[in-house]
Amino acid sequence: MTQPDFLGQSLRGDRDRLESNPGLDPPHARWTRLELPAILLLALALRLWRLDQNGFGLEYYAAAIRSMLGSWHNFFYLAFDPAGFVSVDKPPLAFWIQTASAALVGFRGWSLLVPQAAEGVAAVWLVWRLVRRHFGPAAGRLAALALALMPVSVAVDRSNNTDSCLVLVLLLAAGALTRATETGRRGWLMAAMALVGIGFNVKMLAAFVVLPTFALVYVLGAPVSRRRRLIDGMLGGALLLAVSLVWVLAFDLTPAVERPFAGSSRTNSMLELAVNHNGLQRFLRLRPPRGDGGAGPGTTSQAPAVPPGRQGPGWGDRVPAGPLRLADRHLAAQFAWLLPVALAGVALVARQGPWRLPLAPQPAALLLWGGWLLTYWIVYSAAGGIFHAYYLVTMAPPLAALAGVGLVSLWRAYAQRDRMAHLLPGALLVTAGWEAYLQSASLLGLGEASEGGLRATLIGLAGDWRTWLLAALLVGTVGPAAWLLRHVRDVPLPDRHRRRAGGMVGVGVAALLVLPTAWAVSNLWTGIRGGMVSADLSRLTGRNDRGGWIPARAWGAALTEKLVPFLLANRQGERYLLATSNAFLAAPIIVQTGEAVMAMGGFLGTDPILSPERLERLIADKEVRFFLVGEVPAWAAVGGPAPARRLTEWVRMHGTPVDPAVWRPPLPADASGALPPGGSTPGPPGGRRGFGRGFRAINWELYDLRPDAGLMAGVAG
Repeated sequence: MTQPDFLGQSLRGDRDRLESNPGLDPPHARWTRLELPAILLLALALRLWRLDQNGFGLEYYAAAIRSMLGSWHNFFYLAFDPAGFVSVDKPPLAFWIQTASAALVGFRGWSLLVPQAAEGVAAVWLVWRLVRRHFGPAAGRLAALALALMPVSVAVDRSNNTDSCLVLVLLLAAGALTRATETGRRGWLMAAMALVGIGFNVKMLAAFVVLPTFALVYVLGAPVSRRRRLIDGMLGGALLLAVSLVWVLAFDLTPAVERPFAGSSRTNSMLELAVNHNGLQRFLRLRPPRGDGGAGPGTTSQAPAVPPGRQGPGWGDRVPAGPLRLADRHLAAQFAWLLPVALAGVALVARQGPWRLPLAPQPAALLLWGGWLLTYWIVYSAAGGIFHAYYLVTMAPPLAALAGVGLVSLWRAYAQRDRMAHLLPGALLVTAGWEAYLQSASLLGLGEASEGGLRATLIGLAGDWRTWLLAALLVGTVGPAAWLLRHVRDVPLPDRHRRRAGGMVGVGVAALLVLPTAWAVSNLWTGIRGGMVSADLSRLTGRNDRGGWIPARAWGAALTEKLVPFLLANRQGERYLLATSNAFLAAPIIVQTGEAVMAMGGFLGTDPILSPERLERLIADKEVRFFLVGEVPAWAAVGGPAPARRLTEWVRMHGTPVDPAVWRPPLPADASGALPPGGSTPGPPGGRRGFGRGFRAINWELYDLRPDAGLMAGVAG
């Protein structure tokens, strides 16, 4: 058979021919017009329904929003606290958007979370538009649907993390680059580089991972001379650096006494923050000095790869770096459900050529999506430092795009009796097997938890609804794949079978979306508070096997219930209501009250902001009186020396402990014997069920550094 050439035509003619081909495109235009709005409504519902149960998200960020609402100075310098003592350890753009939302409708949890939901829906629309431009409406709709249902995208878009904004900006940059590659117009390339620079102001170096792919696509695809490409590259690089560093340099060039300390930096420099904490620490293995109990998130030096009682990789974010890191079932389940069908379809499209320079629009678009996915895959696989599962959201758009392109290309090869027609049923079966592997983790956990031998285990598996999801996947793919294989040699495909074949493909695709949809819905069923968001199907069972956060009650409730009234009653004109050893203790109080609270050591208590001598002067000047000290949870501690420890030791030596009865509510032990949030807690803000074993407790102690001023309540001697 003559091989159909989808790639050698002009952009307009190719798109028109793709739209006229039989396949997944619906026969009636009126139904076609309804599909995209339906996908966008689905995406919106998954991101907004029951959003209020997520509270303020990560209170560290929420506290910054409340502080930024207080003054333009705090707004520009991204101050964590209302007094502008220390900044947040991220660039400002995403938080400026959240602050604008809070300023418009009031400071409340959903006003901080809705912007990310809107950004997520906008990303779905952009993926539809970009994929449809080169591969037709069916591919665009399937890509948009895949992104709308992507578990990690739903999880991140329901939080106050900055990654939703980053994804949207990178998609806008990809659209501008596509125009630049097609037309050769320098203005579009400059727009793409400026947008990547804006992405730097969302999440610093995480935005630069796409640059090698962007450069390759422009060099191979733009219809301009080599000299022009070189000039464009130099101009684009200069604009990229200018946009990226404008806020960083404005921050660093401001005298230190006139701005907050640059949070999570060692030298009070935002540029150093970008290079070190938000750069090198993401890749280098952190080895804390001997005797230091802390270990950074994602490190392998001090923190174990898995907590006690867990076997093998894949627990939470602590999967060892290496080529197979993203094959871990928990991590792959965040985004990679349709990976096999995407790879098979893309390989089919790629072999059709021609790959002549400059690249035609379709090959250039294929290179853009494939390169974007591959570069992030390499970066996250090699990252030996700080790594979290929610970072994978940056891989969601290219994988969704390739899945849409792959499904449509596989179908067209089958419908037109291409010699590779057997790839369609084969890809359905392989993808079903891959999804069964990803889902097997939760079912294996169910089997391990069963008691009473093999019979009891089988009965438990048969009665569990997750087993029925797996059965729906297998039945919904094996049956259609078998029918498609049976008729793969029909040349040409009879008309009576064409419509039935399309229906079989539709059933198979729907079956492949069952499990990712269930994982996405897990984000709606149980509120997730904090920053380490991820999807986890076990949440729907009331368990939390894989490190998502299931809150028992608000972490800050114990702090604000009695402590804040006590502090307000005993305040005598001090600038700071309280000083804490780290931002985890300060954030809930700032969120609930809007009062100035000093986080002496910054985010984790590791920032060298204060010396004991300067702290003593602040006390003498009546700037601060009360100090709440306590270690950060082990899951968040970053290895290395902790300057705040010197301060807490000094406070313990010179301060007078305040009787817990006057500022802390009773702390009844829970069923496992671990104390709940409020005094000693084994988990992060919001709490994790069953997190008591193997994790360092956080002990809260309140000290009075001016006991001679007297108290409205008693002081322990």
